[in-house]
Amino acid sequence: MTAPRVEVECACCGGTGLHQGRALCHACYQWHHENGTLHKYPQLHTWLETLARIADFAELRGRGLSVRRASAALGVTARSGQRYEQRLKARQAVTS
Repeated sequence: MTAPRVEVECACCGGTGLHQGRALCHACYQWHHENGTLHKYPQLHTWLETLARIADFAELRGRGLSVRRASAALGVTARSGQRYEQRLKARQAVTS
């Protein structure tokens, strides 16, 4: 299943469009890619934020909070909390 595309305010043109990467809309990303100027727009490392949230989630779960309550405390959906829980269990299975 593909992740839903998010609309962003483009860092280049200022318009609103579907996010392609580097805070650029699809058209601007393509233009900068073809013209070799993507380096002007650094990559967004949102996965680092996710890793930090998963660590916070693990701490909350360690304190005895349910998946739903830990998710609410982090401001994420219950489904995201379930995904974090699955990642933590998979990580434990590898280390066991």
